[in-house]
Amino acid sequence: MKLLRPTSIIQLILIGFAVVALPLIVALLYAAASVDKLAAQSQRAISHAVKATEGGRMLAEQITLMERNLRQYQVLGDEALLRVYQANRARFDETLGPLSTLPLPEDLQQILARLRGEEYQFYQRVRDRRDALGDLDVADTFTRLAELAQQILVQSQRLIDVQVERTQRSAQQAQRTLFMLSSLLVPAVLVLLGFVVVLIRRPLHRLDEAIHRLGAGDFTVPLQLQGPRDLEQLGERLDWMRTRLMEVDEDKQRFLRHISHELKTPLTSIREGSELLAEEIPGPLSPQQHEIAELLRQNGQQLQKLIEDLLNYNAATHGPALNLAPLQLDELVNAVIADCKMAVMTRRLWFEVDLAEVSVVADAEKLRVVIDNLLSNAIKYSPLQGRIRVCLSRRQGQAWLDVEDQGPGIPPEQQERVFEAFYQGTASYTGHVAGSGLGLSIVREYLHAHGGAIEVVNDGKPGAHLRARLPLQQETATG
Repeated sequence: MKLLRPTSIIQLILIGFAVVALPLIVALLYAAASVDKLAAQSQRAISHAVKATEGGRMLAEQITLMERNLRQYQVLGDEALLRVYQANRARFDETLGPLSTLPLPEDLQQILARLRGEEYQFYQRVRDRRDALGDLDVADTFTRLAELAQQILVQSQRLIDVQVERTQRSAQQAQRTLFMLSSLLVPAVLVLLGFVVVLIRRPLHRLDEAIHRLGAGDFTVPLQLQGPRDLEQLGERLDWMRTRLMEVDEDKQRFLRHISHELKTPLTSIREGSELLAEEIPGPLSPQQHEIAELLRQNGQQLQKLIEDLLNYNAATHGPALNLAPLQLDELVNAVIADCKMAVMTRRLWFEVDLAEVSVVADAEKLRVVIDNLLSNAIKYSPLQGRIRVCLSRRQGQAWLDVEDQGPGIPPEQQERVFEAFYQGTASYTGHVAGSGLGLSIVREYLHAHGGAIEVVNDGKPGAHLRARLPLQQETATG
């Protein structure tokens, strides 16, 4: 079967075009042949009828001339008139001969045979009684001959009308045949066209799916494209790129694990030292020294948060195991809000909280990370003395957690990318240490693991509005 496969997309398209065009070409050739055949038949038939009509007219004229020649000879007895009669009779035979060879109707052929026979019998009498033509009954004989010639003329003219009518019927029959052929050909061509489109689109669709999987970070599915050889070769190159990307991704995850764990040990010492300095355990500090110690403590906490984000992201991207248990989601949201009290007081923010009682079956620790990241983002980007609205509700068989702030918001062109790992938008905020760009990525991964989702809501209000959706019932096995 591989020998029958086209070597390129161009060749496949050309083959498809030929397959679709072939029935049309056959139909056009058939129509042209039918028209040519009809035209040739009509031309021959009408030509024969016209020749028969012209011959009948000439026969009538020649019969009249022969009758006049014999009558004059009977009166004058001039041999020259008899020779003229014979010359006219020879022309009569020359006219009658071709008429007999024409494919004329049977009744017309019989009239021609009668005319030939009666004229020949009369000529035999003229030849046998050459010296006694005075008592020969010329008038009766030529009257019968003239009547026969007139019948030939009339039927030949009628034959033209018959041939024209027959041609019209043949044309109508050919038209019906072509119409029937067209009515069968159009759906056949459409079916062939659909087949060719599927044949061309299928490998391209598989290629598009493979590229989307790579773009989404799914490197586990081998890429095998079937189709033209150039597409198969492209699939092999993409599969090579998939393996390389998978190796790079594994190296990245390994690096994240190692660097995160390596940083935690010295960071613990730094945090403990900064805590001791801030609490003046080694001795009293001046106001400037106390400020520096407090700054060290705050940045140590921020750095610990970044490392925890790296660890959480690493766990989230490797299919987090869920420890599912019944959970009162509104109580968990209240607990996370209480943990944020210090940051809220520092920035003089206030919460507007509207929480419905919602029970879910979920992993409490991972949902705590989800809620903490959403609230941390809102706090980070909120202006001083700003408002943060937190709403928990039941809708469409899901728990909806909406977090709104009054910060700069998320531009429309960034609303899809903010959930990508390490992506940081252009919105400005006040802080000492920049974020890792992993918070919303972790939120998305943890919610997907629970069968939920995260989205940016465009409600026309200033600030950012993020909505986390979580199924009320979980069927995932406990990890």
